Amino acid sequence: MFKTLGDWGRAGLVLALLLAVTLPVLGQERFGNLSGTATDPSGAVLPGVTVTATNKATNRVDTAKTRGDGSYMVPDVEPGRYMVRFEKSGFSRYEVPDVIVLVGKTSRVDASMQVGSLEQVVQVTEAAPLIDTSSTMIAHNVTSEEFSRLPKARTFQGIAIFSTSVNTGEIEGGYQVNGASSAENNYYIDGVSTNSVIDGSARQAAAFEYLQEVQVKTAGLEAEYGGALGGVVSAITKSGGNDFHGEIHYYYY
Repeated sequence: MFKTLGDWGRAGLVLALLLAVTLPVLGQERFGNLSGTATDPSGAVLPGVTVTATNKATNRVDTAKTRGDGSYMVPDVEPGRYMVRFEKSGFSRYEVPDVIVLVGKTSRVDASMQVGSLEQVVQVTEAAPLIDTSSTMIAHNVTSEEFSRLPKARTFQGIAIFSTSVNTGEIEGGYQVNGASSAENNYYIDGVSTNSVIDGSARQAAAFEYLQEVQVKTAGLEAEYGGALGGVVSAITKSGGNDFHGEIHYYYY
């Protein structure tokens, strides 16, 4: 029990310190977003359209409805490939079968709904554009589909060298982003910082076999990364699915 005002003050100080430590971790990026607009054949916006995004690897489903201006937002979507479906009574179902969601970015998927029954399907085969016009941040996202085919080091930090404005050298040590020293970078695995408190290097590796994506931020960093004067390298692990599968690897020196 707190018997004096001083006890209450000390308790409040401890609580504030705990929040200051934990909130930055909760704010680190692990997801992407989906957004867009639904319209009718005349180009007028359509409210009340049900938007369903299904992860093609895990079958996880995220849903949203278009607002009064026809726009929608599906926040906090796990990175990966999705099938996006638009449905509204009196209109044919509209499907985009292959949309890629990247960490820290908003993928835009619009729908031009046609009058008809829900049993009729309008399927669009073009992939959604990967340019995120809602952010000024410069980041390079490398998915598991890409880095499984790339010559690379044994840990995710080595992916940084594939980004522009990133260099490495024996004398400098580590990776230099836009001229900053390697100690000025931040490293995260699923939003948890892995930086060493001694020299700023990454003190925790992550094998590529269980990574979904690696993101390298090089410019335009958000305020939550204020401690990074160089770049931010984030690794996102895969989520489980309904299919049982595995891999076998060996290394020869």
